[in-house]
Amino acid sequence: MTAGPSQVAAAVGAKAKAASLEQVAQDHAWLPSLLLFLASGIAWTASIPLLFVTVGGSIQPHVGWPWGLAIAVVLFSILVQVDQRIATGVVFLVSFSSAAVAGSRQAMVFSAAATGLTMLNGIKHLCSGCPQLLEFQCKGYARYHKSCQLSGALDSIQPGRSFFACHPHGCTSVGWISNVVWNRRFHHAAGRCFYLIDSTLRNKGLLARLFCDAFEGPHGGFRDNSQDTIKQLMARGESVCMIPGAYQEATLFTYGRDRVALNKRRGFVKYCLRHGYRLHPVYTFGESETYWALGGFESFRLWLNNYGIPTVAFWGLWWCPILPRRHCELMTFVGQPLELPCIENPTDLQVELWHGKYMTCLQVLFDRHKAEAGRPSAKLEIV
Repeated sequence: MTAGPSQVAAAVGAKAKAASLEQVAQDHAWLPSLLLFLASGIAWTASIPLLFVTVGGSIQPHVGWPWGLAIAVVLFSILVQVDQRIATGVVFLVSFSSAAVAGSRQAMVFSAAATGLTMLNGIKHLCSGCPQLLEFQCKGYARYHKSCQLSGALDSIQPGRSFFACHPHGCTSVGWISNVVWNRRFHHAAGRCFYLIDSTLRNKGLLARLFCDAFEGPHGGFRDNSQDTIKQLMARGESVCMIPGAYQEATLFTYGRDRVALNKRRGFVKYCLRHGYRLHPVYTFGESETYWALGGFESFRLWLNNYGIPTVAFWGLWWCPILPRRHCELMTFVGQPLELPCIENPTDLQVELWHGKYMTCLQVLFDRHKAEAGRPSAKLEIV
């Protein structure tokens, strides 16, 4: 029996209503993830600029905003090198004395905020590990995106003496965050593992330190990527996970292109040789679509990276640039380990040899899974 026009219209209307209800449900489920990413974005990327604004705001009644911000940047670049208790005292004296002389309530509020932010760096441990927050983050980060998957040679992972080199960095390492660091499946596969990030961000990152300290637990924790820290962890045989490309890969970020900065990044291979580690390549497809970014002046920007200065201007959602684009598919694959020999003092030629083998392993991992990730024609650019 053929359905009449009214029945067809009713069926179409029912489907449209169901789709609308499903979209509403998805939006409600996405809201906690949105707030989580927003809080993370403010803590990880806006803490230090916020400090500049508050310190500059306490000084600006005397010199104006442009000079106030410039003085704040110079002051931070100096104080970040010293004991943070001293830094807190200096910020307190400079900001409050400036506000008091100016007799400005607004400047006084800026002074209190600046001192409070700086105090965060002077406290050794801001909080203890929080399992409840960890579980919320593991679910929340993944739900933000259209899909998040961790796959590959997870069965090949052995606890201890494993080094996970993750690529690419992207603008804010969204894939690393969602599919590796805050991913229970990776925690179970890797066991106790330490995730290495920029030293300033880990030890003097203001609000970001709250997230780092709360992450601590049996699964591991965040540590800085200084040479001393890496040596200590690997001497104990701890598993380590980091993004070797760091700022350079962020600088090279181009929407839709798979680019990694690896040709000159050999230090992690040298450490793995010294301690005889298993070296796993880890690649996230879809990271290149999390943001749009401005390009140009690559050589100059890469030169600035040598001094620890990030040089990437990016935006995700139009109404909140620090948030990544919502409808991305992030697929992370763990590669088979490259078993490195234990050589106490590897020569440059030995490091170069094994670095070349690692790049081959990364290329094999990329080519093996790009079709599965929905990018059969993708090409990996190793810079």
